[in-house]
Amino acid sequence: MQRNDVKLLPGERLERVQELHIVDPLATPDPLDELCKLARVERPEEVGRNGPLIAARATDANAGEAALRLFEIVYGRDSLMAALFVGDLFPLLREATVLYLAHYQGKRYDAWHEEEPGRIAHMIWNPNRDANLGYPYFGTVDATPHFISAAMHAIQARPTFEGEIRHALAAAVAWLLRRLASDDLGLLSHQRVNPHGIANQVWKDSWDSMSHADGTVANHAAPVASLEAQALAYDALVEVGELHAADRLARSVEKHFWLGDFYAIGVDRDPATGAPRPLSTRASNMGWLLRSRLLDGREDRQRRIVELLFSDEFLAESGVRTLSNREVRFRSRSYHNGTVWPHDNYLISLGLEQRGFVDEAQELRRRLASFCRATHRFPEFVGGGEPGDAPLTKRIVDVYDTVNDRPNRIEQPPQEIVCWTVTAMVAVEHARG
Repeated sequence: MQRNDVKLLPGERLERVQELHIVDPLATPDPLDELCKLARVERPEEVGRNGPLIAARATDANAGEAALRLFEIVYGRDSLMAALFVGDLFPLLREATVLYLAHYQGKRYDAWHEEEPGRIAHMIWNPNRDANLGYPYFGTVDATPHFISAAMHAIQARPTFEGEIRHALAAAVAWLLRRLASDDLGLLSHQRVNPHGIANQVWKDSWDSMSHADGTVANHAAPVASLEAQALAYDALVEVGELHAADRLARSVEKHFWLGDFYAIGVDRDPATGAPRPLSTRASNMGWLLRSRLLDGREDRQRRIVELLFSDEFLAESGVRTLSNREVRFRSRSYHNGTVWPHDNYLISLGLEQRGFVDEAQELRRRLASFCRATHRFPEFVGGGEPGDAPLTKRIVDVYDTVNDRPNRIEQPPQEIVCWTVTAMVAVEHARG
């Protein structure tokens, strides 16, 4: 076991380094084949027939490794983003995903499930039946704007679909409007109501993924707002014609997130005064704004984001890191604090292309395809280290954080075949013809 390359932050104590016996597959699988497996069908033309994609699976070579079989269920956010990437290629998948999530849409207020009327679920079911959470578990704020956008895209592709989804869509929009109206800053914020629930209810859902410049973790005892969730909410509001609410949100984002040189990853509240504080770390979240209407007409902001994401602090051999390597909590193999995530990079590439940065978009897609070929997988993430570093970690590293008085898993192997990565690669290969 190599312990000497574990970066410890002040107050952390190394507890365990466990090397896992993970076998490297001999060849890269075909993304369409993997799409079919995640969709539980035999042929591509059947994708969507059995509902949304499951989030992940292990390769056959590692089917016995429990650490690589964590997400073999339907996740709201994951399935919606996968449907976004390939919705035009597989419209049945997009419609099936929207209908499936509408079936499990929140109907009441329930703290154990974190259920709210109109809210779209995070985890639909859990084979382990964690007693701390009710299932379906609704602890996410970005699945609902994703759902609204997916529903609107499906309606645009087939107008008669509107009749099938009208009530669920209206309930989702009502949830989003209530959430924004209830926040004192006018932002789409999150704060768990189940004390055992997820603290950061966005895609970077590690408890320490949102922090201040000095490394202090966001204050989860009060509402926290993540940058990319605002962009998703803004676009969803525009798509359904809620322009007044969208305008209010845009003003709040400008006021609380823009720091003069970059967009903060988020906003939290001062524990002593309750005053809003920007979480002034540089993270890949700002790349999602390139695809959002939030930056329409703001070419200066667009160029600044591209300049940052393609600088040495962000751009690793495999793509854009989740966190700038100049930040205190950066670790190249930390789940959301330094790794490179394919879906993150593919979505950023869509925004780059939309804004006219075509060469940069193609470069991110080239890097995405390259590390899929190199690892013979479609992984959840790869390391964000320097050239020559191993792209995949095969160990678990646990520390105890005495500052926050809790354990923290700072390194773990990625899930091997992930719906986000598979659908991103299907989209990349389709674009190549």
